[in-house]
Amino acid sequence: MAAPTGTQQLPQEKFADDLDELEAAITALQVLYEKYFLGIDRRPPDQERKRVSTKIRELKEQMIRNTALKFRINTMFAKLLSFERMWDRTLREIEDGTYKRDVFKAKLHMKERSDKPKTAVASQPPPEISDDKLRRLYDTYLVARQRCGEPTDGISYESVASRIRAQVPQLMEKHNAKNIEFKVVIKGGKAVLKAIPHA
Repeated sequence: MAAPTGTQQLPQEKFADDLDELEAAITALQVLYEKYFLGIDRRPPDQERKRVSTKIRELKEQMIRNTALKFRINTMFAKLLSFERMWDRTLREIEDGTYKRDVFKAKLHMKERSDKPKTAVASQPPPEISDDKLRRLYDTYLVARQRCGEPTDGISYESVASRIRAQVPQLMEKHNAKNIEFKVVIKGGKAVLKAIPHA
């Protein structure tokens, strides 16, 4: 029997790579569900969920002796189950018409309308950040939090977008800037939204 070469991958290393891919797939699935719940996508990501669910169960059934890898797959499996319960609960709420985020969005629009007369007195309104930019920023922020091991439950697009929009005029005045750019950075092992003023 020939000895394995340096380019060959051991089963344990292959399993670790599979877990890396699966972890990224779970994160992507979170983003897809968030987009559906926000009304960006018209259909829930059923096919992607089925693929991820099948893959994680296949990996869980494999005989792996490495304790760290076994712990990791069990942790990921428990996390996915938790997400699935949350997604199913939200799907039921949408079907029943009791989904709270819809109520939150309605209240947010009402507040924006009531605030308009106050902001009209400003000599020059601050530049508006487009929804596309905010959604890309939000998706990146969620993925970064996931990779840092931070929770993403309860972090809605509306809450992040409204927080950023509220900060823009304050930061422009503070830094005497013409525009404010936001980026996702990792600071102290945590995902942070960093504001970059442009003169």
